[in-house]
Formats: sequence, C-alpha cells, structure tokens
Amino acid sequence: MTDTIPPPRPPASGTLTNAGAPAAPAPDVTAPDVMAGRPVPGSAAPGGAAPTSAVLDAQGPAGTGRPAAPRQRDAFFDNAKFFTAALVVVGHVWAEYGDSIAARAAYVVLYGFHMPVFVFIAGYFSRGFMRSTEKFRSVFPTLIVPYVIFILLYRAQLVLINDVDFSVSELFRPHFLMWFLIAMVFWRLSAPLWGHLRHPVLISVALSLAAGCWAFTADSTLSRTAGLLPIFVLGLTIEPRHVQRLRRSWARWAGLSVLAVALPVAYIWEKGGVVPRMDRGFILWNKGYEDMGFGALAGAGYRLAALAFAVFLGAAFLAVIPRGHGWYTRMGTRSLYVYLLHGLIVKTFDYTGVLAEPVLHTPLGLVGTTLAAAALGVVLATAPVERLTHWAVEPKARWLLKPSHART
Repeated sequence: MTDTIPPPRPPASGTLTNAGAPAAPAPDVTAPDVMAGRPVPGSAAPGGAAPTSAVLDAQGPAGTGRPAAPRQRDAFFDNAKFFTAALVVVGHVWAEYGDSIAARAAYVVLYGFHMPVFVFIAGYFSRGFMRSTEKFRSVFPTLIVPYVIFILLYRAQLVLINDVDFSVSELFRPHFLMWFLIAMVFWRLSAPLWGHLRHPVLISVALSLAAGCWAFTADSTLSRTAGLLPIFVLGLTIEPRHVQRLRRSWARWAGLSVLAVALPVAYIWEKGGVVPRMDRGFILWNKGYEDMGFGALAGAGYRLAALAFAVFLGAAFLAVIPRGHGWYTRMGTRSLYVYLLHGLIVKTFDYTGVLAEPVLHTPLGLVGTTLAAAALGVVLATAPVERLTHWAVEPKARWLLKPSHART
C-alpha cells in the first residue's frame, strides 16, 4: 500500500510482472455500476468526440490507424464486488443476532473490513474524476437520482410497515444504508484535490482523525463520510502494482490464515475479560468520539486502529478472492443492485418481527438465516432483477444534463 499517486498509464496488454503473471489491467471506468464509474448515457467528450474514459483508444497499433479493441473487464474486481455485496446482505442480517456471541464475533470481523473494501473498490474505480471534469456529469444521474428514488421507498416502508409518523422534514434524510450514495457524492467531488497532494493518504487520515472531534459527526452519514475518507483515497491513489501483489499465490494463503485467525480472536474479544471491547461505533463509522464517550486522543487512537484493521483485513479478504471468471463474475457488475435492493427486503422482515422469531435465534436458525441472506445476495445480482429494477438503480436521467457540446 502506498500514498503516492499511480502513473495513469498501465503496462501494455500481455506485459508480464516480475512474478510472471499478467499485469493488472487499468480500472474499467465504464463498468455498469456506481462503484465502477459508469458513464452517463448520452454524454460525450467536448466537441462530440469519444468519451474521455480512455476505454477506447483513438488509434490501434502504431501506424495502423485501426481502432483498438475495448479493454477487457478485470474479473478479479468483479468477483470482489460480488462477494463484498453478498457480505453486506449477510452483515445486515447478523445485526439482529446480538444475543449470540458467535454471531457478534462474526459481525465484528465482517464489519471490520467489508464496507471498507466496498469503499476501496469505489475509490479505485473513481480515478477518472481526478483526470477529467467530464466525469462529474455522472454524479447527478448515477448517485443523486437513485438516492431520491430509494430514500422515498425506504421512507414509505417506515411509514406503511413500521408505523412511523410521516414527516416532511425527514423525507430525504439518509436512512439505513442510503448514507453510501451521499458519501460517494462528497468523495467523488473531492477526487481532483487528492491528485495534487504529495501524500494524499496521510493527509486524509489526519482529516479523518480530526473529524472525529467535530460536532457534525453527530450525523451518522457525515461521520461515515469523514471516517472512511482515507479508505476511498487509498483506492483512488494506490498504484495498481500494489493491488497486483494481492493476486499472488502466497498472498492467498496469507489472507486465508489471517481470516481464519480473526474469527476466534473476535470470539474471545466478545466474551470479554481478556481484552476490553472497543465501541462498535468505530467499525460502523457512524459516531464521533464524544458520542462514544471518548476524548480526542483516545478516540483518535481507536479510529486509527480501526483504519489499520480495515486495511489489514481488507487486504486479506481481497487476497482470497478468485482471480478468474466464475458463474458469479458477471453478477459483480450488479453490486449496486444488491446493495440498494436488499435493504428493502431485510427491513421488511425486521419491521414485521420475522427476524425476532425465537426459532431463528438458535444455532440452526442462525445458519439457515445466513444461508438465506447469501442466497438473497445472489438472486438480487441476477439479470432478471436488473431488468425489473433498472429504472430505480440506474435510471435514465440524461434529460437532466446539457449535451456536452452545449455547455459554456
């Protein structure tokens, strides 16, 4: 890991690394979800030229004048997005099992890395925002419009199923998992700044630690935005060759070892009496230091530890991700569908009391619920779900934008 800015030009296709493996392709900035910076429908480069995403080169091999073939998607990242999105579903179900030490331990390990990995990948595929103002055209249709659609759905669910009184002032306030889209707006708007700094990751860590003392962290969305900022900046500025190291065979075994040890350690931690338990707000990133009962120095120390664990466990998780194509690879391109849609289903079970049923709060019930949550993640990543819900997750909002050539 490094905090230096990666060179924008990746090794040529087929170039071998020192380890003899094919060099990692550059991030595919046209992947069809918010984590991969999908281009806005109908947008074009100034003057009507090709999109500035650099996916298609203007020329093919030198001197031929032929257009180059589209750059291949990286199966590794699609796989990572699929498994991370599935774990988000599982994590939200495990949150209902506070009466089980085993579930709490698994929850702590999972929340120690899964959302940071989600944010890291989002940063990795946001590099176009550092290079071109054209990318900012995607912010409104791919982040803000879906936010408005889904926050209305989540608020309607609160009123109609959970019997919460309707309030206009609460209508568009982030609820449950909707904080991520708001955070992405802030993070992507800040992207050009990090490209001008000599040590962007170190500076973002300093800002994150300082932000834990500020009053605005009483808002969980802003607290998460500030707390996870270093993870986004790390993904934004890390050199691809460092990510490539996670694909080596020794890294996979090291990652498996780390994850295997993490669960029993967390179990001992949750039982208490050996190591004092850290407030969960540090791994949920949703509270400031004062709200958790800590002073500035102690809070900053715990947040720094949470960031270190997020990077350490996140690297271990990425190291065990399959490198090649599998039945789930294409599903990874629909990670935002899983993220936004599963909350409506999980919250329905929560509000109606299904997840509180005693039969589910047994060892067998926990296993069954976990498998059902994972299956839900798979179903929501399928093509039929994409076709049915495309209007909400990836709405056609080009009418909100001026044509590129019409801007002044």
